[in-house]
Amino acid sequence: MRNSPTETVFLPDVAARADTGSIRHEIRVCSTHEDFLKLQPSWEAVCTACPATLEFTYCELAAAKAFSRGASVSVALVYDGAALVALWPLSIAREGACRVARALGCGSNEEYGGPLVSDRGDRRFYDAAVDALRSVDADVLEIRFVECKSPLHEALSRASLSWVLRALPERWRLLSGYSMELSRFPTFDAFIATRPDSLRRPLRRLARRLSEDGAVEYGWCKDVSDARAVLTWLFATKRNWVLSRGLDAPFLMNDDVRDFFIELAERTNLVTTPLVSFVKLDGVPIAAAVNLTGPRKLEYFVTTYDEAYAARSVGNLLVDNMARWALANGRDFDFRPYFSSYKERWSNHKSWYESHFVVLTWRGRLVEFPLAAEQLRRVLRRAREFAIDPLRAKVRALTSAR
Repeated sequence: MRNSPTETVFLPDVAARADTGSIRHEIRVCSTHEDFLKLQPSWEAVCTACPATLEFTYCELAAAKAFSRGASVSVALVYDGAALVALWPLSIAREGACRVARALGCGSNEEYGGPLVSDRGDRRFYDAAVDALRSVDADVLEIRFVECKSPLHEALSRASLSWVLRALPERWRLLSGYSMELSRFPTFDAFIATRPDSLRRPLRRLARRLSEDGAVEYGWCKDVSDARAVLTWLFATKRNWVLSRGLDAPFLMNDDVRDFFIELAERTNLVTTPLVSFVKLDGVPIAAAVNLTGPRKLEYFVTTYDEAYAARSVGNLLVDNMARWALANGRDFDFRPYFSSYKERWSNHKSWYESHFVVLTWRGRLVEFPLAAEQLRRVLRRAREFAIDPLRAKVRALTSAR
């Protein structure tokens, strides 16, 4: 059932705002893979400088995976006159009592949220894309990693967002993101000269020491069989790393996302596109990354390394190699959200991101309960880390001293 006027009372109406001109929007529901393929010509006309996760090949595979899981796919289309100026692909699945819409993606739910827009500086297109959500057959829309103060962030501020998340202090809502703006530099040497000595100076020495351990290869997989082998190693190693630290990363607990990228490798020109990069020692991966390469930037999407070679800083050696490729090929390097000290040392640009839940119907307000429970667990976890665990350690120390 489509959202009724009563259900969509939360959302703003773009038609009521000034300067919308001839902008209109519609929702295209794709029931089959063939329906989705019909969008390709219009999609590629808009897709001149989009993120890699919004390129048609990536989204076509994501749509096929969504259909196989029993989800539906809808695409919000925004027109300025007769010209298509924005599209927003969504996967919609039932979770409990609610129909939840998310970015069409690989299954990790780690892609940047938001629409593909032909002119990223025209705020009207973002307003219209958000307004189009009133016609999506879902109760709530989760949008991950929206850059603060961006046109999309401002458009969403006028929508009906989660009460729980809005009530949180800003420092709890925001995630820091890091990137290398390499396009500002004529050469990689000019860029690396701006980085801290603690990062820059050891790189050659570490590379030399690694070469003493065996035959070292830096590069990316240029055929599907190599990509499959390295991806299998990458996701198994990343899973063990997460489990050993007690972290929460559901997408690593099965092979669906790994298999997505293996299939994406089969559809990609691997000779020219560094989808899966690596550092190998005697032919065996010791560091690897899934890279999403768009027209303007390279996203360091999933990465890991063999902890046995931590002293050789193989992760930094992999970043060094791929950053050189990015600059040589006219792209910036995006480490994506979440803090890590190595990201901070490499980066010359920091931004802030926020994830949103847009409530589309009255039923969508049910999402507030799991969100509130999640925040309660977060408070208890922090209390344990900063108060209970140190107190227990002191008690044990006093007891053992007797």
